[in-house]
Amino acid sequence: MSGPDDAGAAPRPEVFVSYAEDSPAHASSVREFSAYLREYTGVNVQLDAWADDSRRDWALWVAERLREAKFVLAIASPQYKRVVDSGERFAGRPSIGLGAALMRNSLSRDLSGETMRVLPVILPGRSADDIPDLLCGSSTTSYEITELSLEGVRGLLAVLTGVPRHAEPRLGRPLVPPRLPGAIVVAAPKPPAATAVLSAEAEVVIGSTQYVVHRETLQERPIDDHSALQRHGRALRIGSPHRQVWLRQVEMRHETPGAKAAVSALKDEYELLRSAAGACPGLPGSPGLFHDGPVSTLVTDWPASEQHGGPCPALAAFVPGQGEATDPWEARRSLAAIAGLCRPLAALHLRGLSHRALTPEGIIRRDGGELLLRDLGLATTAFRPGEGPAEYRAPEQRPRGGGRAGPWTDVHQLAAVAYHLVTGHRPQPTGPLPVHALAPDLPPLAAEHLDAALRPEPGRRPSLDALAAAFRGRPPARN
Repeated sequence: MSGPDDAGAAPRPEVFVSYAEDSPAHASSVREFSAYLREYTGVNVQLDAWADDSRRDWALWVAERLREAKFVLAIASPQYKRVVDSGERFAGRPSIGLGAALMRNSLSRDLSGETMRVLPVILPGRSADDIPDLLCGSSTTSYEITELSLEGVRGLLAVLTGVPRHAEPRLGRPLVPPRLPGAIVVAAPKPPAATAVLSAEAEVVIGSTQYVVHRETLQERPIDDHSALQRHGRALRIGSPHRQVWLRQVEMRHETPGAKAAVSALKDEYELLRSAAGACPGLPGSPGLFHDGPVSTLVTDWPASEQHGGPCPALAAFVPGQGEATDPWEARRSLAAIAGLCRPLAALHLRGLSHRALTPEGIIRRDGGELLLRDLGLATTAFRPGEGPAEYRAPEQRPRGGGRAGPWTDVHQLAAVAYHLVTGHRPQPTGPLPVHALAPDLPPLAAEHLDAALRPEPGRRPSLDALAAAFRGRPPARN
């Protein structure tokens, strides 16, 4: 993460957290949330729990924090609602009552401004009913934190930094049709200028080739410091050869270390795929990297289905619904296919890299059942806590996992995908049920290694080779 003095970095507003200690568990939840904002998003959070290193006049301290803060995060809870709405005294922290009184006074003096400044926050386990009536929780925006991850705080972070989650499109020129007497005029808009920026169901030009991007696959998100936008999606190439491709794109908005690292990661992925072209089945093919001003785009092939026409589906299309019975023979075929992914992953591991973003959506299934990596995930980016898709994240990737990522991370994620594929259930982060409890017909060797690969301790997981052998129904190799 960039330091506080990095040129071009996103603003770091001072934020005061106002809350009541309903219980030790609630107070702990507030501390963890505040610490995550401060440590992983760079928000200058002020919390009373971090200021008890000396004897203080807490009433004066709270008054100063409320006066200086650009934003106040009002943490919803039943006790906090009672104190703010009724002025009830709170024996645990008398300064809560003063803070509530000051907020009431500020809201009555400048309702519009304070409504923009005081942000109701709902932590996990709470609801909108716990927001003080004074803050108009039913008619104004509140911010529900679903998990301590970038995705979980993204809505709140957009307000704190003043950077919206989605870039506003450019405003086009107004069309005013000419008025001719006695004539019917049909005006057509001028075709938009060619652009390399990925946009849903619009033609984009990358290099000298035109593509149409599929709406349902297009995703966009800012990097941590909001100085660049990352996009990806499937697209159809217009012209010969007429084929489907996968596009990964970085648009640099500000030249910060974070934005440069995002562009560099895309270049490294291109070089890696180019050097491995044809040598390792299971990796994306025909890579091309194109630059158009601040926009860099990596293009790779998306294989076509000869049986059904159109693009081959993602593995997600074959995951059974929750509670849906899985055919034992199909489950064995699925495990054998997943074992085939171990080869391209092993090629990454030999280079000191790991994918770290394996999901059913990120794996392509060919007509014969062979699986292919859609892209290299996070292989060319530096590890950071909280990375990767939450549903298949390994314990060491969690915001406070405290570990480091590596080949063992891919073992866990590959097993998580396999578990979902053969049981219809994603493995629970707190500890999944043994796979035999949901798929009793799975071969014992495969079930044993699948359970072991989902262990929270990386050192107790099997190697990638051992997992592949077990999924193919072969005993582990002896040294």
